[in-house]
Amino acid sequence: MRKKTIYAKEYRDLVDGLRNIRKDRGLTQVALAEALGWPQQRLSAVESGSRRLDVMEYFVLTDKLGLSPEKALELILTLRPKGRGR
Repeated sequence: MRKKTIYAKEYRDLVDGLRNIRKDRGLTQVALAEALGWPQQRLSAVESGSRRLDVMEYFVLTDKLGLSPEKALELILTLRPKGRGR
């Protein structure tokens, strides 16, 4: 059986990358969560890997981090597993 994507190395790398972008922008979890209209605990759960982002949440989050939709997709594409897709 295939493991859930939340446990995949690529997903962990993606979340780590988002956390690094947040920190590089000088944002705390509290500040970003407020901008998102989320409880800080939700963002913490995402960053710790205990909660998975859905696709819409991902694009809202990356927008608040100042990434264009194209850059957000580029981030995903750089982390996809090798040998899959085209």
